[in-house]
Amino acid sequence: MKNIIGIILNVDGEDTSLRDFLEHRSLSTLPFGGRYRLIDFTLSNMVNSGISSIGVIGSHKYSSLVDHLGTGKEWSLSRKTQDLSILSGTSNNRIGGLIKINLRNLQDNRAYLEHNSGEHVIISTPNLVTSFDFKNAYDIHLNNNSDITMIFKKDDPRYNLLDDDIYLDFNKNRVSGIHYKKSRVTNHFFAEMFIIKKSVLLRLLDLSKITGDWDLMEMIQANVDELRIYGAQHRGYIQRVNSLESYMTSSMDLLEFEIMQELFLGKKTIHTKIKDNHPSLYCDSAHVYNSIVGSGCIIHGTVSHSILFRDTIMHEGSHIQNSIIMQKCEIGKNVSLNYVVMDKDTIIRDNTTLMGRPHSPIVFKKGSVI
Repeated sequence: MKNIIGIILNVDGEDTSLRDFLEHRSLSTLPFGGRYRLIDFTLSNMVNSGISSIGVIGSHKYSSLVDHLGTGKEWSLSRKTQDLSILSGTSNNRIGGLIKINLRNLQDNRAYLEHNSGEHVIISTPNLVTSFDFKNAYDIHLNNNSDITMIFKKDDPRYNLLDDDIYLDFNKNRVSGIHYKKSRVTNHFFAEMFIIKKSVLLRLLDLSKITGDWDLMEMIQANVDELRIYGAQHRGYIQRVNSLESYMTSSMDLLEFEIMQELFLGKKTIHTKIKDNHPSLYCDSAHVYNSIVGSGCIIHGTVSHSILFRDTIMHEGSHIQNSIIMQKCEIGKNVSLNYVVMDKDTIIRDNTTLMGRPHSPIVFKKGSVI
């Protein structure tokens, strides 16, 4: 797949439930699963599919993205024949529901597209938790001489579908209609990944300057009869993180063995920035059940159905259930946490009890002291 450019979009916005976690970082670098960042999944999927030229559209919160991606070494993108570029971007205004694909982001980086020799572009959002091989979709794209090939999935109760998500109609494998969920007639929803001929994308960019329409998906919807659009089905696990509830749900999904196996124990590796650290220490009083514990932790208490990031310290007599504890947090003695999500460097003092609910966990921003 050397003839393809990968583009990972900027989807920063103002979802109030995630705001505490996005003050100092972009959504793409939100910590996930004990050691990863959200963008690791999309970036790894592209690399594992053989895409060697990838552009990541950033936001005004560049520092966390640059710090995490670096030169792209961990994704084998720092070689002479492979490259990772961090591109300038404009805020997409929201991250709930359908991600509005702002053509200004692509227009501002038109030179990157034009100077790249690839003839096709894979575009994806960075907040999809999935393991996906683009090779089959690319074969469908080439075999049908498609202008656009849209990745879709049949209705999945795990996926946080909203009224302005997109559904696809088909006529003999060709997309014949694009509708929002509230007016859908099929159960095939667009999974926010697609392949497009570079020439078609550049033509749509030219058209957008004339019409003033800057939403790529709306332009595709308006030209569905003129464009050759086909679909490629995603048959595996996929979750989109665009709210606190979906972040909590997708994180807890990792504790199910079949999902963990599909994402992390298959032939395709999810790569991330490597941070060398010593193993976690489980003291005599520690009890850990069905949880993910990052490296460098010191555990004295009981952890159940939770995710602890690296360098977390948990003192004697404490219990953590159904919670996400990001890196370098400290849990005091005789603390009880249930349905709590805390950002890094948070301290919970002794004898504290915090009880959230499954769909509305208690949230603490970075550096909180409770």
